[in-house]
Amino acid sequence: MALVGLDGDWIRVNPALCRILGYSEKELLATNFQDIPRPDDLGTDPNFISRMLRGESRFCEMERRYVHKAGHVVHVALSVSLIYDKTAQPIFFLFQIQDITERRHAEEKMRHSEESYRRLVELSPDAVLVQRKGAIIFANDACTALLGASSPAEIVGRPVLDFVHPDDREAVRERMQTIRHGTGAARPPRTERRYVGLDGREVHVEVVVNPLIYQSEPATEVILRDISKRKQAELKLRRSEANLAAAQRFAHLGSFEQDLADLDELEKNPQRWSDEVFRIFGYEPGRIDTSAAALLRAAHSDDRDRLRSVMVTAIRDGKSHSLDYRIVRPDHTERIIRGQFDVVHDEKTGKPLRVLGTVQDITESKLAEARLQQANQELAGRVQELQQRSKEITLLSEMGNWLQSCQTADEAFAVIGRSVQQLLPERVGALYILSASRNVVETVAAWGESACGERVFAPDDCWALRRGQPHRFKHDGSTNSCRHTDPASLLESLCMPLMAQGEALGILHLQVPRIEARPQEPTLRYSAEAEERLTAVLAEQIALALANLKLRESLRNQSIRDTLTGLFNRRYMEESLEREMSRAHRNQKYLAVIMMDIDRFKHFNDTFGHQAGDTLLRALGDCLKKRTRGQDIACRYGGEEFALVLSDTSLDAALQRAEILREEVKQLDVQYAGQVLGTVSLSMGVAVFPDDGLTATEILRAADQALYQAKHEGRDRVCAWSSQARKEAHTRETE
Repeated sequence: MALVGLDGDWIRVNPALCRILGYSEKELLATNFQDIPRPDDLGTDPNFISRMLRGESRFCEMERRYVHKAGHVVHVALSVSLIYDKTAQPIFFLFQIQDITERRHAEEKMRHSEESYRRLVELSPDAVLVQRKGAIIFANDACTALLGASSPAEIVGRPVLDFVHPDDREAVRERMQTIRHGTGAARPPRTERRYVGLDGREVHVEVVVNPLIYQSEPATEVILRDISKRKQAELKLRRSEANLAAAQRFAHLGSFEQDLADLDELEKNPQRWSDEVFRIFGYEPGRIDTSAAALLRAAHSDDRDRLRSVMVTAIRDGKSHSLDYRIVRPDHTERIIRGQFDVVHDEKTGKPLRVLGTVQDITESKLAEARLQQANQELAGRVQELQQRSKEITLLSEMGNWLQSCQTADEAFAVIGRSVQQLLPERVGALYILSASRNVVETVAAWGESACGERVFAPDDCWALRRGQPHRFKHDGSTNSCRHTDPASLLESLCMPLMAQGEALGILHLQVPRIEARPQEPTLRYSAEAEERLTAVLAEQIALALANLKLRESLRNQSIRDTLTGLFNRRYMEESLEREMSRAHRNQKYLAVIMMDIDRFKHFNDTFGHQAGDTLLRALGDCLKKRTRGQDIACRYGGEEFALVLSDTSLDAALQRAEILREEVKQLDVQYAGQVLGTVSLSMGVAVFPDDGLTATEILRAADQALYQAKHEGRDRVCAWSSQARKEAHTRETE
């Protein structure tokens, strides 16, 4: 503190002031108070002194820079009061001086730190934002791009929660409260969230939150790293694992892994089994503890030592080993297993680390092999047929492999025709299949040098289908000919029914045509018994393959079709939409999506009942199936909402088709329990790739928002995705 005269001379100074300025009391009293400020601060002091002497103020506060006796600058907080005598005349000034040099240096460091932080953040490839009290106060360029903005100004000032996916919003709000108030358990260093940008794009991000001081006030730094590609990779991995599991189920092939922690007692080492291993051994997945001992216990007692020996040998030799052995299931049934064992070693030490193995149920294969061996043994005595029989087995095996690889009935028919012609080159033949209605038998494959007979006939025209057993015709009067053949054009014929699970699928027909000019080269002639046995084996494999194809097709239809309407389901439509969009992008074509909804369907259900509602949904499904092209996709999207994917269709064409469909639906005459259900109207929304979106999610959202607009404008109309619809959708999302 100091007393200063009205002329500016020091009157009295205390020791603290002397320490601050580095002068002795005597040195200070010999100076004026304007002798110690920095030169660039001198001009302001007389102003406040003059104002105080004129009575305009009696007190003043400011910050000043004084020059220490040693030459360095001292930052001070200066408080000046004017002291008056009893007559109210000013007599001197009271100066209170506080050294704030360290505080100013700290503030300067903080300012430089904030500038460095800002420069560092602006150059960061990660998205960084700073928020205070829930509002964004800073965002770098990477954050601007991540959130779909063209500049930071579009997002600064907005709540952070505006950009958080609705499903994650509550969790983010709770975490912000925890960080703000410093309560609760320790927060995780990283979390994964979904953010939605201004452009509607959904982004998976990894979030790191750090408290900091920004612009001299507490704030929170949020670092967002785009992990969308990683999430897509994880999804692909999960699908790949699911596909692997499905492939193992289909092939009856299971896999296991065993860590070799204890090489002395191998059976104590735990194993990890795939679900298919449990199923092969007759257990529900996870029902028993998995170990090498459990693997050995499942083996037949006569094969257990052999299996243990192969496992030990594989570990000792470090080579792949395999063997076939029997297992006994809990229900006491025996199965034949093919086991494979491979050992993984440490690359540096050569020490065995773990065993990788597979078990495959080959019972059916072994049984089939046994049947083929028996057939081969029966034919062994027939010297003339020995070579041909070996060829037949090979061709049958090849045909079986080909049939297992076929995905459609047409592929299987082509394989069957080619294989039968190779097996029976002297026979003219055809494969006939019963139609779905089971009232017509049609030719699906034919081979040989002349026609076999009728290509389409009724099931009763064939004795084999009537009796459910092979029928052979000869010109000896012992049997009747089938009406689908011409007896005058053939010497003999054989009809072999194709039976699977007690159901007739069709017939395999063979004949020897009556041709005057026969080939001159020697050929192998079959006995009737041998030909019938071979044809029976062929028919069995063909029937089994066709039944499996039919079953697979049925299961596939169940997985992709809606059971009520018969239309494709939503999952199939979304998967197909991705494929069709890729094709449209590759061919630079348009692709349109029409979302439609039955107007006032709830009122319809309340009035007529849910059974009538189901009748209406089925009628609409039938209408959509009849009114769509083969390359289009019609699906039940959910409830009373339907969707159409129209390939190679522009917006105008899509709108025209939607209008036609809307009018046709209004003409539907739907009845339930003898009651006419009334006029049905649809509201429709149309969006087109690539104009309205570049991903399936964007296109479906655009079509759905257009549908919402049609509903909003009064129903029974078609609306296209437009800029106005986009604004209204954005308004609804922000609200």
